[in-house]
Amino acid sequence: MSIFLTIINRKFKNIAGTRYERILKNYKEFFLTEEELSLPVIKSILMPVDRSTRNVPEEIYEVLSACEDAEVTVVYIMSEDACALIRQTLGEEASREFRQKEEEAGRELLERIARSLEDSGLKVRTRMFFGNKSEDVIRLSRERDLLVIPRLYGSEITKTRSISPVVMKIVHHVDIPVIVY
Repeated sequence: MSIFLTIINRKFKNIAGTRYERILKNYKEFFLTEEELSLPVIKSILMPVDRSTRNVPEEIYEVLSACEDAEVTVVYIMSEDACALIRQTLGEEASREFRQKEEEAGRELLERIARSLEDSGLKVRTRMFFGNKSEDVIRLSRERDLLVIPRLYGSEITKTRSISPVVMKIVHHVDIPVIVY
C-alpha cells in the first residue's frame, strides 16, 4: 500500500489543507493493500450443480475462459437425505425410481455444462455422487482456487431471499474466491 499512499499524497499535496489526510486516516481500511490488488492464480475451479441449476449464463463461460490453464471440476451432488426420506416414507421402489431419475438428470446436466466449458477452451472433469450438498462442497473447495456456484444451489429461493440458504452457508465457510451466479 505504500506505493499507492505516496502517489495519493503527491497527487493531492496542498489541496484542501488537511482535509485529505483526515479522509485518508478515517477510511484507510477501505483502501486495498498490495496483496489484495494482486490477482490470485487460478489452476482449479469447483463448479457444483444440482437439479435447481437450469442454465449457466454465457457470461460465466466467458469469465472462466480467462483462466486458460485451469481445470474445472463440475460436480453434481444428489441429496442423500432426500433419498433416505423418500425410502422411509414411500418405500424402496420409490427411492430407487427417484435415484434413477436424479442420476439421469445429473448426467444430462453434467454433459451439457462440460461441453460448453470445453468449447470455452477449459479442461473439465465431472463427478456425480450422493452426499450432503453444503458439507461436500465446503470439503471439496479446500483443494480448489475458485468456487463457481448457482444462487439456487441446494434449494429454491424464497420471496425474502434471492440466494438459497445452502449457498449462504457455503459462502460463509469457504476461504477461496466465490462467484455466485
